Amino acid sequence: MKVGDCVQVTNITKLKVKYKIELDNGKHFYVSEDTILKYGLIKKIELSNEQLKEIISHESIESAYNKAVHYLQYGLRTKQDIRDYLEKKEIVSAIINEVIEKLTQIGYLNDEHYIEAAVIDYFNLNQKGPYWIKRKLLEKDLDKKLIEENITKICTEEKMIEMLYKIIEREFSVRRESKNKKVQKITQKLYTNGFSSDIIRKVFDVFFENYEEESEDDILEEYFNKAYRNYSRRYEGYTLRQKIIEKLVRDGFSYYTIKDFLETQDL
Repeated sequence: MKVGDCVQVTNITKLKVKYKIELDNGKHFYVSEDTILKYGLIKKIELSNEQLKEIISHESIESAYNKAVHYLQYGLRTKQDIRDYLEKKEIVSAIINEVIEKLTQIGYLNDEHYIEAAVIDYFNLNQKGPYWIKRKLLEKDLDKKLIEENITKICTEEKMIEMLYKIIEREFSVRRESKNKKVQKITQKLYTNGFSSDIIRKVFDVFFENYEEESEDDILEEYFNKAYRNYSRRYEGYTLRQKIIEKLVRDGFSYYTIKDFLETQDL
């Protein structure tokens, strides 16, 4: 179609969601009811080339906008989340930029609010520490300074100590392992979840101030029996004894505690 040419709308068909607009040049396109009303589209109306381009451009933006709004209904999103989502829908960059600008202007997209809400959720609900949270949010191309400010404000040392104490207390009560092994595994878990080794060590110090030392004899006997059943099929005598000692040391029991225990066994 040449610049300045006009086309006529020959038919408008209402579909399930959109309207199908048919033209006298044999082409057609789809628009929303909002576009129909905005441009007064009716049967036999004539449209210039520029009008047609404007209508199709408006519909493309509205369609992308509606997709973004639908995506936002499932939770808070960042500008980068919206961009990634619309790119997967094969929407061109210029339209994505307009959609993001529109969503930002009406308050649907606000990275500052997102950062604050995300830090609160990751910390309080998911029990993640500062390093994990910072890494996660930086992956979303969010402002580093805002991330750090919110982490400092929300993940205070007092709150971290309170949280980690409860986690350690719970983990200690459910694990059937040596004390050393419990400390090792819990420390690794908390470190992986983004807490510093310093804060973990500090909370363990507080925890052990109130911790009533329990006898590990029952647990040691349990681990000894497992090791004995495993190694006695392949070894005997001195070699069997050494293999069991090595295994129990790896399980977190002290060498001297193991030796004392083995004195009570017929081994």
